[in-house]
Amino acid sequence: MKSIFKSKTAALAFITTVSGAVSFFVPAVGEWVSANSGTILSVLGVVGFALRLATSGKVTLFPAAE
Repeated sequence: MKSIFKSKTAALAFITTVSGAVSFFVPAVGEWVSANSGTILSVLGVVGFALRLATSGKVTLFPAAE
């Protein structure tokens, strides 16, 4: 199994989570996120798609029993 520290998708999820937390605690950032949510979601979708294209190997939710 790949280490979570080498996962580009996990890094994107972490950055997204930290950004959400910052917008919760800093009102100015929260207002900006609310005003630009469509753009932010579009960028996250494109980045997620690009990460999937850059991922090598098969991705499975439930690995086969060994």
